[in-house]
Amino acid sequence: MPENDINMEELWQEVQSEIDSRGFVVYPNFIITTDHKAYWPKEKGVVKFLDLAQELERKVIYAYSSKFDSEDALDLLLISAPRDFTDYDVETVRECPRLFGVESSEEAKEYLETTKFYEGRRVSIWVEWVFEGIIHTYTRKPGWYTDITELAGRIIDLSESLAYERSLF
Repeated sequence: MPENDINMEELWQEVQSEIDSRGFVVYPNFIITTDHKAYWPKEKGVVKFLDLAQELERKVIYAYSSKFDSEDALDLLLISAPRDFTDYDVETVRECPRLFGVESSEEAKEYLETTKFYEGRRVSIWVEWVFEGIIHTYTRKPGWYTDITELAGRIIDLSESLAYERSLF
């Protein structure tokens, strides 16, 4: 299923229902490491992922979901920025375009409108379990999140090109 077609709210309800029906103990977070992870193919779905966990007699499932907010929008810009995160003294996403010198750009306006539109919508689902030292992970994000991430990158590129142009004069 293409990421744009996914209904994150329905998927989260399905995840919770499947976990509950199988009697797993739920740890309400995801495992914070990228080491020893095996990512489940999205097209196989969460039901088969949990079938395997049950078959391997896993008892604990890590399950986490988050909703997009203005802090996420701010983080996407700051993390993409060329300077270290701590170099920026900003508290809101609206301050970034001004700081980057692109506040009047179409990209900045689109970014602010788009991130505002998606605030409060489910942006991530993580379901994980561990077997023989390997963290088995099923994760989903909606297509619009990729679009926002790419837009943040375009804002940073624009900011860098404007900074370069200013340095020539």
